[in-house]
Amino acid sequence: MGLIPREEKYFGMLNQLASQVRQSSELFVKIFQEYHNHADYAEQIKAMEVSCDELAAKIIQKLNSTFITPIDREDIYLLVTEVDDVIDMINDLARRLEIYGVTTPRPDALAIAQVLSEATREVEAAFANLERHQGVSEQIKNISELERQADSRYRDAVRGLFKEEKDAIEVVKWMSIYEELENSIDRCKDVAEALEAVVVKNK
Repeated sequence: MGLIPREEKYFGMLNQLASQVRQSSELFVKIFQEYHNHADYAEQIKAMEVSCDELAAKIIQKLNSTFITPIDREDIYLLVTEVDDVIDMINDLARRLEIYGVTTPRPDALAIAQVLSEATREVEAAFANLERHQGVSEQIKNISELERQADSRYRDAVRGLFKEEKDAIEVVKWMSIYEELENSIDRCKDVAEALEAVVVKNK
């Protein structure tokens, strides 16, 4: 089953994208765990985001210069853009903490960030399965479960925020952070579903 061009570069570059997304999510978790170093971790995430943008552009350029592809060009383009969107969102979250002037992270935000990190590990595994010409049903199942966990943690976090925080500005800040965290996990599910669609289409 020819899912991606048989050149090793395609598999390697796609897997590298997924790996950098996973690494960026782990750095994002560290921001909450070691908040005194949050600026350094944010810069590392930004560097990874730039690297991913460059790699995504390289893949797309390669597609544009290839006359024949084993699957539709838009399918490959979709995989690249979907996974690149995840690291864009993680970078935005890291920057948002700085822009908002967050001084003390909330523990429930760490808990949701850890779920996001787990979801990106599933995305990385899904891309590895693609290279092995296997389906990604297991990753879809796992990410769906993580998404449910994140939804539950999000609801608890918002409930606690309105109950505990009296400063309206802080409420606005953290609502934005919680929502973007949840959206990032939703985007991981989008990536896995895109991969599954490609697998099914090319059976």
